[in-house]
Amino acid sequence: MKKTIFHIIPTLLLLSFLGCKSKQDSAPESIKLDTNTFFVAVNGDDTRTKEQANNPSTPWKTIQKAANNAPSGATVIIGGGTYPEKVVLPISCNGTAAKPTIFKNKVGELPVLDGQNAGVRFTGIFGLKGNQYIIVKGLKTQNGFWTGFYAEESNNITFDSCFTFNTVASGIYVKTTTTLRITRNNVRRACQLPGPEIPGGIGSQECITLAGVNDFVISNNEVWDTDFIGQGGEGIDPKGGSYNGEVSNNYVHDLFRLGIYVDAGSKEAYNIRVFGNRLEKTGGLSIAGELGGHLRDVYLYNNLVVNSRSSGLTFQNIGNGKFSNIYIVNNTFYNNAQTGFAGEIANYSRNTGNSNLVIKNNIFYNKVANSRFSIWHDLASPHAISNNLYFDFKVSNNNANSFNRNNLTDSDILLDPLFNDMDRNDFSLKPNSPSINTGVVITLPNSSTPLFTTDMNGKARGTRNWDVGANEF
Repeated sequence: MKKTIFHIIPTLLLLSFLGCKSKQDSAPESIKLDTNTFFVAVNGDDTRTKEQANNPSTPWKTIQKAANNAPSGATVIIGGGTYPEKVVLPISCNGTAAKPTIFKNKVGELPVLDGQNAGVRFTGIFGLKGNQYIIVKGLKTQNGFWTGFYAEESNNITFDSCFTFNTVASGIYVKTTTTLRITRNNVRRACQLPGPEIPGGIGSQECITLAGVNDFVISNNEVWDTDFIGQGGEGIDPKGGSYNGEVSNNYVHDLFRLGIYVDAGSKEAYNIRVFGNRLEKTGGLSIAGELGGHLRDVYLYNNLVVNSRSSGLTFQNIGNGKFSNIYIVNNTFYNNAQTGFAGEIANYSRNTGNSNLVIKNNIFYNKVANSRFSIWHDLASPHAISNNLYFDFKVSNNNANSFNRNNLTDSDILLDPLFNDMDRNDFSLKPNSPSINTGVVITLPNSSTPLFTTDMNGKARGTRNWDVGANEF
């Protein structure tokens, strides 16, 4: 009996010890909080310490307070509600490649930064200058003078899943920055006048603007609802010598001006891919060297351009910029040229230095009464045009150097492409479409490697006899 009692007593002591340890583990939550995570809420208090702001129950009140106090690699979690403030990130909160600094929304909530239509030109509601390794995610800016989100002279910057609404200039504007990602954002009513009209002011810049940016991705954004006729309003514009980037899988619609615009400006811009984008009711695609610049090695493929007000794609002659190695291939153009002197592709450039302008494997479907031409070019010599489907084919006024029936090749098709359901904007191909297996594999000069390997939906193109248009059957 004593032996039994002897064994019971140590057991009770052990249980008592474990019980005490359990109570210590359940001590106040602040002991266990991540000291590099900070919270902001509209009902917060900026007099609180950093240690208090580590706790979601005692947040700061303003995002600027968090930005001023967040160390490198911090995560700032911002609750829903409206913040009537403008935020500028200091250098002190810069992150690193291993641990970027993150400003993001609280899960399930939307923080709204309201610029109240006040400010000065070329600033933003959420601004970065000289910053690096910053991720901004799930925030909304509205009523911005000048822009919504802004970055300059920075590197490794990401704007992801954000919203902008009603800005005088760009929803997102980035200048002289390296390694930029603009993904999954919704940019609405950019380049507009703010609520109370600014004397002498009109909308400016583009909805998403890049100027002098190296290594960029603008992907899976929705850009829309800009009908104001001002100085700006184009949808997406990598310009000013931007290079080494892509504009991909964006949905751009209901814009008065161009949907996507690639402009070298006065500089050299190169190695830019524009693919998988869907443009509806915009001013179409356009490329330029507005200030005499040189645009080269630009690849526009697998895009769908529908009901453009002007031409489906335009080479601008503003500033007499030069074009080299421009590939317009495997796109679907449908019922563009809704107004004005326009058609499917218009090359107004008269620069005799242009070279290697390739237009192949495209579908040109146009039953619009206003449409004036399928392809227009003032200088015929640098073009390589073949393997396109035209329905209907329209000559370009039979001027010298214009594109007419004499320029068609045996590989061109003058038939209905047989889309599945145009009324529902389904431009995939029916099984008996003449577009199937009538295209060519697109490679660059002196290369046997395909320029791309899938259609706009990610379906494999194969190694021979590509289908014409943006969709592979």
